[in-house]
Amino acid sequence: MLWLFLPFVVILSGVVAYAADTIARKAGRKHLRWFGMRPKTTALVVAVLSGMGISAASLAAFLILNSSAVNTIAQADQLRPQLEALRKDIRAAQADRDRAQQEAARLREQQTAAQNALKAAQADLTDARAAQTRVQTQARALDTRVRELTAAQRTLETRAAQTRAKLQAAETSLKASQERAQNLDAQVVDLGARIALSEQETRSAQDRARDAQQNAEAAQTRAQVAQAAAQQAQTQARAAQAQAQQARTQIGALARDRAQADAALNAAQQKLSAAQQALKDAQAQQRAAQQARDSLRAERDRLSSERAALITARDQAARDRTRILTDLSALQLQQQQLRDSNEALRATLGRLQDEYSSSRAELSATRNTDLAYPRNDLVYAAVVPGVRNLDQFLTDAARSAATRGAKGSPAARLNPAARSALETKLRGLNASSFVQCRAAQNAAVGFPVDLICDARPNVVLYRAGQVIRRSTVNLGDLRRLQDQIGELVQDATLDLTSRGVPSEYVQGLDVGELVPLITRLNDRSGTVAVVGIAARTDVRPGSRVDLYAVLP
Repeated sequence: MLWLFLPFVVILSGVVAYAADTIARKAGRKHLRWFGMRPKTTALVVAVLSGMGISAASLAAFLILNSSAVNTIAQADQLRPQLEALRKDIRAAQADRDRAQQEAARLREQQTAAQNALKAAQADLTDARAAQTRVQTQARALDTRVRELTAAQRTLETRAAQTRAKLQAAETSLKASQERAQNLDAQVVDLGARIALSEQETRSAQDRARDAQQNAEAAQTRAQVAQAAAQQAQTQARAAQAQAQQARTQIGALARDRAQADAALNAAQQKLSAAQQALKDAQAQQRAAQQARDSLRAERDRLSSERAALITARDQAARDRTRILTDLSALQLQQQQLRDSNEALRATLGRLQDEYSSSRAELSATRNTDLAYPRNDLVYAAVVPGVRNLDQFLTDAARSAATRGAKGSPAARLNPAARSALETKLRGLNASSFVQCRAAQNAAVGFPVDLICDARPNVVLYRAGQVIRRSTVNLGDLRRLQDQIGELVQDATLDLTSRGVPSEYVQGLDVGELVPLITRLNDRSGTVAVVGIAARTDVRPGSRVDLYAVLP
């Protein structure tokens, strides 16, 4: 467009110079006098005004004939802040990418350190396992030695129990011998008392015999009595001597029994001494075994403590390994997330670059050529009975875009992802739907149009005459009243467009309806009035909507 405008300006300058010079010569020949000026000055003023008028008329004609140039210049001014924003987004994305790369490098360093720590932990774990194996071998040897000593202790305890049983039997026999000896001593004491009594009676009898013999000479009369008494005494003496002999025999037997008892007691005491000595030896062996067992228990406890410490160290190493593996997994996850973020940033950067290139291409196209469709401009809209009719709808959309100057195969394009989403939505609606497609970006003449499409069920939104929006307006000021009615119409239009009716399908109040409405409201008494906006026919997303005002 610029290469056409510059020659036009050059040609226009020549035309203006020639035309102004011709008009000035004609004005000079006529000797015109304006405002009391000289003819020459008047001719100069006429020449200048003629040139200005011709230039203004030419420029106005050019702008009228090329209205798209004005729109292009305005849109270029509007796109300039967007380009600046895109440049800022690109710089921010590049900064994010640099930070992500730095973070990835730092995480790689942390991962290397973690791997080194993991290798060291694995080496420590190997050493701990080797130490644990050695300790387990020593523990098994000590357990074997403890079992052997326990068996020896049990043998000694069995021997000590047998010795204690023998000692108890010997003590029982000794107690029985002592009791027997005590009984014999009692019998000996009794026999001794009886012998002493018999001897005393014998001595008394001998004394009486001696007295009787002395008195026999004195008294013959008493001789027979004395002789009888003597015979009786002798008889008693012989009986006493027999009793004494029997007592002596019993005393001898008792002495022999006492000697046997003393011998048995000595033997029992010797056995008791031997048993006590054996018991002492067994107790000494038991104490030695107990000491050995205590020392082995202490050694076993020490080894158990070392084993527990090694197990604790192993568990700690395992926990450290688990923690390191967890940290490594977390670092790998963070690294993967950073990679994903980096890929996303790269994708975003690529998308922004594509959008920037597209925007630059659009801006360049809008500067150098006409636009077939500005961004978000309606390309095509129609009622689609089902998803099977989508291909025909897109064909009709491409045909409609071609009539506006878009070119391509096809002239209107819908990317696969957007088409898949549209097909899914049409299947979900499962009814006749109203589909409208708009330009995804500015499309220049001679280029294909990228579409963004949306589907709505083509159902009745409002019945004919049903109020869409209602509002209370203030009366009195006509300009303010007109603005309030305009805002009410805009609210109704916004309500319809939000429910799927294209804004291009909505016809607001024209001047022929607005002026009588304002007149009727102005004729009312009061300061406020309620005004509603309704449609003349049933409102559907795919139908044209003609709005009108409703007064109660």
